[in-house]
Amino acid sequence: MRILAAEDDAPSRRLLEATLTRWGYEVITASDGQQAWDILQREDSPQLAVLDWMMPKMDGVDVCRQVRDSPQPRLIYIILLTTKDLREDIVAGLRAGADDYITKPFDREELRARVQVGARMVDIQARLAEGARQLEAEQQRARHLQEIMVERERFDAAVAAASDGILMMDEHNAVTSANRSACRLLNLPADSWHGVSLSAALKPFHLSSPLEKLLQPGRRTVSLEISRPDTRPPLYLDARLTRIQSPSGVLEGVLMTVRDITMERHVQSARADFFTMVSHKLRTPLSILGGYLAVCSQIPPERLGQISRILEVCDKETRHLMDLVERLLEFKSMSTQEMEKEAQQTDVEPVISKAVATVRERYPLRKASISVNFPSKPVMADVSATHLSFILDKLLDNAVKFGDKDPTEVTVTVESDFSDKLRFFVTDNGPGIPHEYFDRVFEGFVQVENLVTGQVPGLGVGLLMTRQILEAYGHTITVTSRLGDGSTFCFTMTKSQAAGDQDTLHDPT
Repeated sequence: MRILAAEDDAPSRRLLEATLTRWGYEVITASDGQQAWDILQREDSPQLAVLDWMMPKMDGVDVCRQVRDSPQPRLIYIILLTTKDLREDIVAGLRAGADDYITKPFDREELRARVQVGARMVDIQARLAEGARQLEAEQQRARHLQEIMVERERFDAAVAAASDGILMMDEHNAVTSANRSACRLLNLPADSWHGVSLSAALKPFHLSSPLEKLLQPGRRTVSLEISRPDTRPPLYLDARLTRIQSPSGVLEGVLMTVRDITMERHVQSARADFFTMVSHKLRTPLSILGGYLAVCSQIPPERLGQISRILEVCDKETRHLMDLVERLLEFKSMSTQEMEKEAQQTDVEPVISKAVATVRERYPLRKASISVNFPSKPVMADVSATHLSFILDKLLDNAVKFGDKDPTEVTVTVESDFSDKLRFFVTDNGPGIPHEYFDRVFEGFVQVENLVTGQVPGLGVGLLMTRQILEAYGHTITVTSRLGDGSTFCFTMTKSQAAGDQDTLHDPT
């Protein structure tokens, strides 16, 4: 232990230092009160001090007061050395903050005993402080554990109440945890599901892929469909299996989530049946009407008089209705089954050129300028020509159909950078799209009109089908727009490995 010995008398200070050193203490000396106070302010100050009462600059009592009044008090045991032995003097020293005193000249054994008492007190205080710190740390840990337990209870309650089923399996694919929805959807016994193998739990159902294949090492997450199609009503579940591995790659468990999509399938099927019924019931009378109009068109105009104009209007509206029916059937064919990717390599330029020509022919009375910017070299995309043509047709058709400028200006740009992607941009100078519609335009039956007047022909399903095709290929489509300044639709396609890197653009038109 280190002890501060503060004494202004040099011989007394040396004697005190030698005595304390002989007893095994590390002694630091000071010759006045100010020096003693400076030493006691250090971070590594001694925890026991023997101070002479009468010292220059600052006496021992003042040092005691400074130590006890310090805004950062330390555990320092102070013994005063004094020639004063009056009762009121001793009381004054103790009230100033001294822990003990000894009169001068001191008796060596008395000094030794009082220093030992001080050392014991310092040790006890240090142990109490350490105990208090440990207690605070334990209380902090207890509060933290309590917070964790509360959060865990909230999490467990949320999992238990979740509408999606959640199952946890161990590394042997035995169920270790299942919430209420999982038990309901998979018909697990509420009181005896623990330890049931995943294969046994799924045995009553049809799986889109064999379970053994899904559980093979390799992919961390796999999706599957769990169904019971042969019952009335049927059941369809969308499921996802996630392998949980340690940092070293050792399998620790499997998490499975299941979601009931039976109603979605039912709505999808009902919608498809409705479209089929409406489309075919419209197509039959329209075909008959179109046939009779075709017969009437063979009659010389002088025999028809004003009826010829009526027939022209009827023919135009009949074609319009036929176009709507075809769009309904087209949408029905894409929405009743999952869009499948077709692994083909397509030359982009002729597909775009054909789509441009088709849209120009579709709107012969519209003043529309459609320009195309291609890379300087041919580019190939990993997409079927039919799908790419469909996407471009819908985007170009919308740009011309909704155009409000004279002329309507549309630009198709294809960018081929040094990655494996091609970027397509279809830009127009039309009325623009409000920002709140940026996502909604890719939903079904959405058109951006101030009022649903029917003045703009269409069903609002073209962009939905475009998005479905792109998602089948692992891509997406976005739109940027400002009201009054037009819109830009952007989508990507995977560049065929056979295609090189092209940077310079040219305009074939």
